[in-house]
Amino acid sequence: MTGPRWAGKWRWIVWPALSFPLAVLSHEAGHYAAYIAFGFADPALHYGSASFAAGDAFWEQMRAGSTAAAAQIAPLWEVGVASGLGLLASLLTVTACVLIARRRPHPFVVGLGLIAALRYVGSAVVLLMVLFGRRASNGSDEEHVAMTLHVPELALQLLGVVVLIASWAMLLRVLAREGRAATGALFAGIVLGGAIYLGVLGPWLLP
Repeated sequence: MTGPRWAGKWRWIVWPALSFPLAVLSHEAGHYAAYIAFGFADPALHYGSASFAAGDAFWEQMRAGSTAAAAQIAPLWEVGVASGLGLLASLLTVTACVLIARRRPHPFVVGLGLIAALRYVGSAVVLLMVLFGRRASNGSDEEHVAMTLHVPELALQLLGVVVLIASWAMLLRVLAREGRAATGALFAGIVLGGAIYLGVLGPWLLP
């Protein structure tokens, strides 16, 4: 990585790589904070998820259609709010990054916004399945909010796709002003950060 095209572009690798853990944990911290606030037993923050002691049993009952049994484990609205807070945390993260990057395109901010918005790719997959007449439970936060709070799931999934497209369009426009070398370096940094965090650092720190 030498020559004038790459001169000074190292920061476009390092900063996006460092932003990867925050992009993941900002979402999971929304769930985790709600579990603590509602007094759920044994809340835990993992490197790629958040959980509480009776979570698996709760969702097993919900998927079986036994809402009354699930409500005996935990109040439906509290679990629904906890699921929604993860979505809200990601939305706020992406929105803040877009607004900041338009004024000051720091590589950490641009990388954080792009990575945080990637969680909405699942929404695009769900909508494509619906268009092709296929529908399957995917265990997404959107599905969990719909099941517990009776919010239309497709509306949540559509919002996710809008956020994904709009944020990436705006952030990539900002990134384009930095040139091709910065763009290539940033995506290399995202891949590097993902590999280190998901493959090594995350499982070690927050198993």
